[in-house]
Amino acid sequence: MISLKEKKVLLVEDAESILLAIQDYLAGYFTVTPVGSAEDARDSIESLLKSKEEYDLLIADIHLPEQWGLKLVTWVNTVSPQIKIILITSYDINNYIEFFQKEDIMQVVSKHSHFSLHELYVTAYKTLTGDIFGADKYFEDLKIYYPTEMKNSIDPENRELYSIRIRSSEERIHWTDRISAALKKVKNTPESLTKLVLDEITTNAMVRAPLHEDGGYKYQRKVPNSDVLIPFDNIILDPEDYFVIQYGYYDDWVIIASQDPHGNLNRKEILYRLKRHITTNIDTGLPDGLADTHGRGIFLLREHMTHVIFNIHRGRKTEVLCFYNTVHDIPYKNISIYEIS
Repeated sequence: MISLKEKKVLLVEDAESILLAIQDYLAGYFTVTPVGSAEDARDSIESLLKSKEEYDLLIADIHLPEQWGLKLVTWVNTVSPQIKIILITSYDINNYIEFFQKEDIMQVVSKHSHFSLHELYVTAYKTLTGDIFGADKYFEDLKIYYPTEMKNSIDPENRELYSIRIRSSEERIHWTDRISAALKKVKNTPESLTKLVLDEITTNAMVRAPLHEDGGYKYQRKVPNSDVLIPFDNIILDPEDYFVIQYGYYDDWVIIASQDPHGNLNRKEILYRLKRHITTNIDTGLPDGLADTHGRGIFLLREHMTHVIFNIHRGRKTEVLCFYNTVHDIPYKNISIYEIS
């Protein structure tokens, strides 16, 4: 990744120590203007607009003085909608899913006790450039072995990511079991957790993503007059539908990922399904999405993984990155959705 000094970033954070730390780190890559309040941010944006210039990116804390962080986002989307936005917060991101839907927010970074300035830089870089794919952006010296380069042993070594091509439901089951056992062996990752993650991301890659030319599903059917989808048994994928599973670890981080060649997942569907599982129906007292046959997996990934990242090139490729910290229990999880055309 490279320096983008021509990109103007407005950083809004009322905690001075955090403001200075983020400014110092990001200033090595972008042109950063730091301010301590939403009012100052508004003045800065208006001043730049008067000179016929604009900021490329706004990074703002959700909870600013007088709770003006969310109002600032709404105002920016009105007066200068081309400014890209990243939000940061010390609170539970799930509380703001409806706002993210409304205001088209796709990147939110949690300021937990192990807040990573490098992760914030990667988020900014991907948002500004559209260069979105690859776990190695988050772990810079990560060695990725592609399917044709695989070693004899399936047990990954530190700072290595292995790739397996999947061509059928039989291979999917086989490799889910082997990968779960390997990660249990090298990082003591619970096999039930690895299987849950692999089941969700491979279900999307294998069953939901492939479509016929008319838009119909290739490997599942929809029950008439319902939201229920039923996968076929014993699927053998067409060559154009082969997808890749990746797994490995980097120090304290376990990495599990999938890549499919379709790019049919989308931000609106992800947030819609997530919202249905985190909001309670006032009549039943249960989540609206409790009976959904698809979407629950997105909620479970968010609950169990430290960070889930959706990278989507519409119509071409989808990558789902799942990072799990094996040492620290981080309560508030990040959500990142990158969608390019």
